[in-house]
Amino acid sequence: MSGEKLSLIKPLVNHLTESGDTNSWRTELVHAGIMTLEESMALDANACRAAFKAMKMTQLMYASTQDVLDELENHQVSWSVDLNDDFQQGAICY
Repeated sequence: MSGEKLSLIKPLVNHLTESGDTNSWRTELVHAGIMTLEESMALDANACRAAFKAMKMTQLMYASTQDVLDELENHQVSWSVDLNDDFQQGAICY
């Protein structure tokens, strides 16, 4: 997997875990067949978040780059980019 693709996946998964809630994570884990409803209900919030995050990372790592970009757009994910001074001047001029 390329580093560029991973740099897209991490912000997306972070966004999904920050904007989601425990019940939605449980639902997705069950629908994906990762665990049963009873197993997901036995998880505390932190364990459920970790399981959801691992599931989404794995799904997206095996998805095409275009699918990852589509997910970013669907969830309206944005993040700041730190550019060094040379690139900042070019971006400002652009």
